Amino acid sequence: MAGRPSFFERAVMAFAGFAGILDTSFLIPIIALYALSLGATTAQAGFIAALYSMVAIPASVVAGVLVDRFGRKRMLVLGLLWDSLSMTLYALASNPLQLALVRVFHALGGSLVFPAFIARSREVSGERVGLGLGLMLAPVALAIALGSGFAGVTTARLGYRASFIMVALILAVAGILALTLPSRPEERAWRGLRGVVGGIREAGSNVIAGLWVILVLYIALGLIVGGLATSLVEAGIMGEREARLVSGLSISLSSLVATAFFLISGLVADRFGAGIVLVYSSIAGALGFLLAAFKPTAVGVVTGLAVFGVGLAGLMLVSTILVSNAPPRSRGTSIGLQQVLNIVGVVIGAPVGGVLAGVGPEPVLLLASLAFTLALIATPYAESSKQPS
Repeated sequence: MAGRPSFFERAVMAFAGFAGILDTSFLIPIIALYALSLGATTAQAGFIAALYSMVAIPASVVAGVLVDRFGRKRMLVLGLLWDSLSMTLYALASNPLQLALVRVFHALGGSLVFPAFIARSREVSGERVGLGLGLMLAPVALAIALGSGFAGVTTARLGYRASFIMVALILAVAGILALTLPSRPEERAWRGLRGVVGGIREAGSNVIAGLWVILVLYIALGLIVGGLATSLVEAGIMGEREARLVSGLSISLSSLVATAFFLISGLVADRFGAGIVLVYSSIAGALGFLLAAFKPTAVGVVTGLAVFGVGLAGLMLVSTILVSNAPPRSRGTSIGLQQVLNIVGVVIGAPVGGVLAGVGPEPVLLLASLAFTLALIATPYAESSKQPS
């Protein structure tokens, strides 16, 4: 039985979380362009870009069950090494069909990482759940900022294939280091599928509230990803190149702000409760979008989305606390469901943002602000949530 986690164990876990999200955040801004470079049509490139999410929705549910069945450490190692192989295969793809098959393969293995990582992060957090999870989620936010922010620069300098191999090596190192993690008692909590279902029922409103929070958060993100840059161009506020730069910089900056606020919100959650974090995070996120809507210039958008970063960290942390309140025998599955709602939120928000983009940035940003306020519905459940070890 593993006792209190050492600094080395926490460091390995943090690096695993960083690497585990780095690949997907790196690919998001460039995968469609890479498909075009391999001869795909515009429609095929869009389909290839979306294929990961299409496969990951059902795969995440299965992945959560596998994490509960075979243990967090095994599935974390497998997921990281699978991701490493996937990035290598991206570099070897020579036509759109091969690239599409790699996207499917990547989604199947990549779905294992987040449920395994978050379940184990909860289990090494001890009594200070908020800070423990905040310390583990901060590197995830940093990976999103660095991956999405530098993907274009890296591929421009090194080329697609060399860049993919570089990310593959980072993932391989993370997977090998994860092999050194000690076994923990929660790895042996499996009680069959009935135990999984029973555990989620036991957590009840905690899991439902956590899933609701993550859904509205990612609907708001989907609206921004799908509509912000396009709306700035359609409204004549800026050109396409500037709009892409502002949009990418804004999302990267919000992730950097979130990196710091995962720690701050974790401390607040431990001291005053997750409900307080949910309230100020919802308000901050909504105000950030309102600020950008009031002044949809480059400065206004970047500033508004920086404020949104406070809300991003808080809602993500609260959702993770709530869904991980499921007992160990079903914790991986409940977090797998959280991962499903991440993807579903973007799937809902992105096309709506695309439709509203023709009207201008204000409707996109105002609807994102409204979505954020809907997280407040979960406040009573966050305030009364139990936090089993």
